[in-house]
Amino acid sequence: MDRNLAANVARGSIIDVAGRFQRHASPKVRTLAGSTAGGRWGLPNTYPVIYLGRPVDSVVVEAYRRLVDGVEGMTADLVGPRTVFEVQVRITQVLDLRDDETLALVGLDQPSLIGGHGPCQRVGQAAHQLGLHGILAPAATELGETLALFERHLPEHELPVIIGEGRWESLPPDPRTSEQRARQLPQLS
Repeated sequence: MDRNLAANVARGSIIDVAGRFQRHASPKVRTLAGSTAGGRWGLPNTYPVIYLGRPVDSVVVEAYRRLVDGVEGMTADLVGPRTVFEVQVRITQVLDLRDDETLALVGLDQPSLIGGHGPCQRVGQAAHQLGLHGILAPAATELGETLALFERHLPEHELPVIIGEGRWESLPPDPRTSEQRARQLPQLS
């Protein structure tokens, strides 16, 4: 681990986060277990990360990014049903990358939040090794926020709680299209 980066992460804005977030998943998934597959805030095969987002538009765009975009021949109507979890969180020790000073302190900027994963993974690795519970950052979808939770660091009373569940039979309209940006998708009930 880069000691300078770790020192800068430790000096960043560390906050408590409480509120509602969402997550889409295969209907076969029944829990909020973290994934070690790798992602923006975790290297593959290292530590499990639970990814949550808000608002729902951000989660819809993330579904398109993961399941449709860049997959030759894939369209939204070919994606099968998805479960959408509404989750309540009350988490401590979260690195707040919505804060521009902290973002710069750890060597990131807005373009790095939507570009390749490498720079963000290095920050995630430093935050994880420092024992932080997660990272709150502007979403790579450029809509809303992503909360990346380091599952192994969460005390039992800080584990996210599923408070609602919905189902998309197919992907909702893509909020990135101009027609869809003009209206808000309804929140889960």
